[in-house]
Amino acid sequence: MNDMNQANRLYWDAMSADWQALRDQDQLWRKCLQQPELAFEGEALDMIDRYMGGLHGKRACVIGSGDNYVAFALAGMGAQVTSTDISAQQLKVAQERAAILGLEITFHRADATNLEGIPQGEFDLVCSSNGFFVWIAEPAKVFQQVFRVLKPGGFYIFYDVHPFQRPWKDQPPPVHQEGEEGQGVGLEIEQPYSATGPFVYEDYGQVNYQFHWRLSDLLNPLLDSGLILRQLAESPASDARYWEGSAYTPGTNPLLLDWQHNPRAGLPAWLTVAAQKNLGISL
Repeated sequence: MNDMNQANRLYWDAMSADWQALRDQDQLWRKCLQQPELAFEGEALDMIDRYMGGLHGKRACVIGSGDNYVAFALAGMGAQVTSTDISAQQLKVAQERAAILGLEITFHRADATNLEGIPQGEFDLVCSSNGFFVWIAEPAKVFQQVFRVLKPGGFYIFYDVHPFQRPWKDQPPPVHQEGEEGQGVGLEIEQPYSATGPFVYEDYGQVNYQFHWRLSDLLNPLLDSGLILRQLAESPASDARYWEGSAYTPGTNPLLLDWQHNPRAGLPAWLTVAAQKNLGISL
């Protein structure tokens, strides 16, 4: 584990209790078992349905599992799920919630760039979700590990914030209400698209490192790993909550989805990728 990953592990261990309290406010972790669409954005769930043809009896691994909403959703869809995360505290919270839900999920602490303890060729499906790659210092190593643990013919399907959203300043949303006249704020760039980091922050008494990877920083090493790109989708936000600072509660101002009032809404919000390990390849 490199020093930046180690620092991020300590950061997530330190903030886990507050994160747990935040997510207990919406109780979404109780709902996504029966409503898997709540755990996915972009076109990830559609791609899982398209390429997996149902999950009953299939083995799935969630890397950088965090809140574990995706892990709970996949379990509800019939998969045998292994959840991996760098933070032992995040996994402890997820394990407690899984017990409440009556789910049999295997929880395994591992750095996504080195899935130590996960056997080769184990999974039909590997997933990662929103907020994963921002914490990853070495994407190429992630894709190499995904390739290793997938069965031949298996799929890696992920969604995350689209890289085109990364360069811009966080600006106050328009104050207009639906039906009112007025112009939105203009776009202001905070750093160039080529500025990928690491960006260094300190909170909870811990330093953490974040990254703003470009499309090329993700897709080129994915292809270099041996995975085959099957589908790529670039999707707008489907709910105003994307722009209101809350990942899961419904948005309150639909005008934020109109690019003429909120210019960033004219850019894709979500990147979704489906990649496959070729049949016959077992390395």
